[in-house]
Amino acid sequence: AEKIVRSDVLPVEKFGGSNMMVSKVCAGTMTWGSFVDKEEDAYAQLDALVEAGVNFFDTAELYPVAFKYGKTTEQWIGNWLQKRISEGKFQREDIYIATKCNPSGVGAPKKGKHGFDVENLTASCKASLE
Repeated sequence: AEKIVRSDVLPVEKFGGSNMMVSKVCAGTMTWGSFVDKEEDAYAQLDALVEAGVNFFDTAELYPVAFKYGKTTEQWIGNWLQKRISEGKFQREDIYIATKCNPSGVGAPKKGKHGFDVENLTASCKASLE
């Protein structure tokens, strides 16, 4: 049997063909704004993840899930980023965020079901950056 060795540092690796070096752990955020109902609690989790070496976060336009669908999670991440950057905790280029578009239209700028055409994908990406 292979021995498991614990590392003191979270490994990073090159993301696809890009120059981005992301943590091997991508932290999920889908309950920030529903089950995690206080923005400051999400901040504490984000801070702990960054301290552990995570620099890669996953979100989506429909997050949070379960109830209160749409946009809250991305807004909280943006607020946290702005606050921590202004405090000098890290630079914007140190953090990577992946988002998703969903065909149900929940959380999307254009309400109602849609496909993954250029117009809808572009609108969803731009809304994620707000």
